[in-house]
Amino acid sequence: MHVRPRIVYKYKSVSTQTDFNRVLDTIKNNHIYLPKPSMLNDPMEANVLQISLDCMGAGYTLACGKIHPIVEDRQNQYRVLSVSAIPNSPIMWAHYASGYSGCCLIYSTEKTFSEIKPVIYTDITFDLFDIDFMDDEMSEAIEESLCFKHKDWAYENEWRLIQNEDAGFLNYEASELVGIIIGENMSLDKRKVLVKLCKDKNIPYFRTYTMKSWNEIAFAPYDFIESLGGEEYEYITPGEMEQYIKEGLENGRCSNNERMIFNALNEKVLRKEHY
Repeated sequence: MHVRPRIVYKYKSVSTQTDFNRVLDTIKNNHIYLPKPSMLNDPMEANVLQISLDCMGAGYTLACGKIHPIVEDRQNQYRVLSVSAIPNSPIMWAHYASGYSGCCLIYSTEKTFSEIKPVIYTDITFDLFDIDFMDDEMSEAIEESLCFKHKDWAYENEWRLIQNEDAGFLNYEASELVGIIIGENMSLDKRKVLVKLCKDKNIPYFRTYTMKSWNEIAFAPYDFIESLGGEEYEYITPGEMEQYIKEGLENGRCSNNERMIFNALNEKVLRKEHY
């Protein structure tokens, strides 16, 4: 049984100005883009389901290792939002956030994102022949297949929201974006713009803090790191970050929501330090 996580993470690259503008648009307008399956980075999307059609050219298409255009068209009637249940994957920060130079959006799953489903990782494929199903059943099977990926992708711990509407964007309430993590390698100019936007929209924001000797990623309150100045932020402990949050609650600098997000982000390193 998969229990839906309370918060999920959307890693984003800002390596180009276009990428950065898309992130700003997502935050400003409270919507997130939903790509078609063919636009995702895995060319094997929905490949767990092998659909064989009884029509001219279908056998040759299969022999060439390709998906029949009829099936591809049906696949691309869907839109897919991919998020992760984990914020501290070094691979995800390296790949999807361009070597810690991007960011990660944190969403609550209590409302708009409540329909997310876990991705099942497997190396098994299933055959479906068109003589065995009605037309609408093929669409249902394709939708179901979008929740399966090859087990090589298991490190992503992915959850998906799948829609069959060609809306392009998923709209959500502003309060559902509960935090933003800024990669420590993001350029200063982009950090300034993103930080200002977070302040304007009252969104808690954090910064990655790679703990190399622990092989872990911690997440420091952004203002705490900035208050230290220079390169000194390389030498702080998760406990010191936690203390900063506690003091902030006492003097009104931090909200209880910010503390909740901080604890969720740093659960692993805080537990390790206290142990």
